[in-house]
Amino acid sequence: MLRIELIEQLRRQVYGDFPSDEATITNGLVKQYITQGWGIDAKQNYKENYQLEVVGFVNNSFHTTFKGLQITKDEQFLYKFSLPEIPLGIGNVDGIARVLFKDDNKNVSLPGVILSENQVGIQRQMRPIPNKVLCYPEGIFCYAITPIIMSDYTASVTMVSGGDSTNLDSVLNVPSDYINIIVEYVKAQVAFQRAQPVDASNDGLDAVRTT
Repeated sequence: MLRIELIEQLRRQVYGDFPSDEATITNGLVKQYITQGWGIDAKQNYKENYQLEVVGFVNNSFHTTFKGLQITKDEQFLYKFSLPEIPLGIGNVDGIARVLFKDDNKNVSLPGVILSENQVGIQRQMRPIPNKVLCYPEGIFCYAITPIIMSDYTASVTMVSGGDSTNLDSVLNVPSDYINIIVEYVKAQVAFQRAQPVDASNDGLDAVRTT
């Protein structure tokens, strides 16, 4: 489903018809709630898989691959590149499924080995491993420990992500049987938002809703 389709569906449910230009529940606000609801979906899927398989993972339907990420040198034997979003906080480093490094010819040359935080602490006390790239996420960045010169490479990352949330015409990566969780979450957030008092004055005081 396209993001804009879900947004329009939800706004029609809220307003009973196509909302007017003065509607307070905007596309941007609904998009924000959809992103939050999608995160709940992914974590729910992780928990369900753990209960069934005794191994926590998120199904491929929740994954997005981002390509052509530019790599810069941070310090000796350490490189970094920006992730399109902060990885979802699930498991240890389960928010990132795979990291690949491609050379100028776009060949998949180097698979990255994703480290947990404990492993990072140990690795920092050791010399880099020849012909290996060890990776770990930290906030919006992913770091790569390697003796290989990475200036001729770009990164490709497959991570738990709903896709490009900035593009309303993009597909929301979510199985159809999980859509209702997002819908109910968004409707609850919108109901709370609409219940808040509206301060139309400019007197510096908070508005208070009275019954």
